[in-house]
Amino acid sequence: MIKNRLYIKIIPVFIVLLYCVPVTAQDPNFSQYFSTPLSINPALAGNSDANWRLMGLQRSQWIGEGVEPLTTTSVSFDGVLFRQRDFDKNYIGGGILFLQDKGMGGIYKSSSFNFAASTHISLDADDLHSISGGLGGTYSNTLINFSQLTFNAQLSSIGFNRALPTFEANLSGIKPSLSTFAGLMYTYRTDNANFDIGVSGYRFVKTNKTVLKDDTQFDPPRYNVHANYQTFLSESVTFNTNLLLVMQSSRSFYTAGITAGIIPGKFSADDESPFVMYGGLWYRQSEALIPYVGMSYGVLQAGLSYDINASPSKNYFGSLSTFEFSLICRSPQKRNSPIPCPWK
Repeated sequence: MIKNRLYIKIIPVFIVLLYCVPVTAQDPNFSQYFSTPLSINPALAGNSDANWRLMGLQRSQWIGEGVEPLTTTSVSFDGVLFRQRDFDKNYIGGGILFLQDKGMGGIYKSSSFNFAASTHISLDADDLHSISGGLGGTYSNTLINFSQLTFNAQLSSIGFNRALPTFEANLSGIKPSLSTFAGLMYTYRTDNANFDIGVSGYRFVKTNKTVLKDDTQFDPPRYNVHANYQTFLSESVTFNTNLLLVMQSSRSFYTAGITAGIIPGKFSADDESPFVMYGGLWYRQSEALIPYVGMSYGVLQAGLSYDINASPSKNYFGSLSTFEFSLICRSPQKRNSPIPCPWK
């Protein structure tokens, strides 16, 4: 095994890779997954309370003494492209998503560009019931800078010397790959509440990822089931609960939680863009409790979350921290009666 041949300095990189493969095949897992909707379901492209939204999310994972953190970045833009001329409740949406994992100071870097198109069809004149569908494609590329890694074959009397040969003949770069994804979603919406539930699948085209020239190693497809409900509890309090179930190979896990939003007294939910303070808590199965705080005003929304380890297993590096920070900018144009919540 390669990880047994490498100097201790680079072991965390392969721990990252080996840890991710059984669960999500190196797919990023975000605590604030509502801030990267195109990685959940392409049917969410353009499906929001605004005509467009620009969303950024950064996850700094496994921060601790002696460990280089893994940083995951998501940047997306989506919105409505065309509306039906005689019934603007029906529309075509689209979006782009950039994802990048970076570890060991850039020695390991995995990037993907995702493009999605969606359609939203109302099932009644008031748009109470609707169906959305989406299709998309992904270009991904993973880079490992082997010249910055140290192998035990390079150990000399004066220490490690990267100029010496590694004798690792099987190591090779990972080829770029293309894949596809698709999803469906049902929405029920009133002036005071919104419910949606959807399913999606990613990587319907097999993607080979290996540094060992092994043509039998593929990323398996990933399937998501998500649900979201939001409503007003009073004129100044909003409530939001959501669920994300991820299934891949023989493994699955869920993330579920609630968020409450408080609109201070001098503002009103009837304002086009009220000031809202958010607080919430999620649970990721067998892994973490995730408190969240956020705020929104005008076209901007910001949020911060922290993963509290809830796994019974211990790691070699001791206590490690994981933070996420999100920043969302939405168009000033909103629907008639939007419910202020992080999801939309």
